[in-house]
Amino acid sequence: MLLIRGGQDHCRNWDWVAKDLRRDWHIIAPDLREHGDSQWSTDGNYTLSGYVYDVAQLIHQQQLAPVAIIGHSLGGNIALRYSGIYPENIRQLVAIEGLGPSPSVIAQRYKTPISVRMSTWIEEQRGLAGRVSKRYASIENAFERMREANKHLSPEQARHLTQHGVNQNEDGTYSWKFDNYVRSWPPTDMATAELGAGSSRGADRSTPLCLAPTLSVGGEAPADRIS
Repeated sequence: MLLIRGGQDHCRNWDWVAKDLRRDWHIIAPDLREHGDSQWSTDGNYTLSGYVYDVAQLIHQQQLAPVAIIGHSLGGNIALRYSGIYPENIRQLVAIEGLGPSPSVIAQRYKTPISVRMSTWIEEQRGLAGRVSKRYASIENAFERMREANKHLSPEQARHLTQHGVNQNEDGTYSWKFDNYVRSWPPTDMATAELGAGSSRGADRSTPLCLAPTLSVGGEAPADRIS
């Protein structure tokens, strides 16, 4: 079972879920590019196609198919896209808040000409290039910020996520383990019609297309992101 985390998060957020499921499943919780202990993009460019590629390579290289996937938020969106491309590789799928923006929001976004979306994105990238990640004098200070931004966490949970979610800088301070560039939404993506069409590969195969059991779970608005 793959557990795929959300944006500005890290894989250790799944530790409690993994503990509950480990007797029945072999759990793999990857840190995809730009978060946790995985490498950041050299050009600060993060696209959903890149994340889907990461998942595809992990499943392919480790020969995990058919695999069950639970994805949260960004992770759920990645999992849904992967399952549409490779439905035969999915045993079960759970997407928690993984549908992304509503069709109306997407439609409104793409009413903006591509030249404007591109120029806006470029300006955002330039701004993020000059943004310095916040530095905390101690892990305790980062822990307090974690609790402030996520009031539903117990003190033990907040401390666990903080300890695994920061790196120590050269000057002894601490910063969160995610790249500032993930704050910028890419100017292009798959068209809504393409996303809604699911997989079109079944028609070209000798065997019928088989879709795995899928559960989509909604939830409350996300907590404030830490910074």
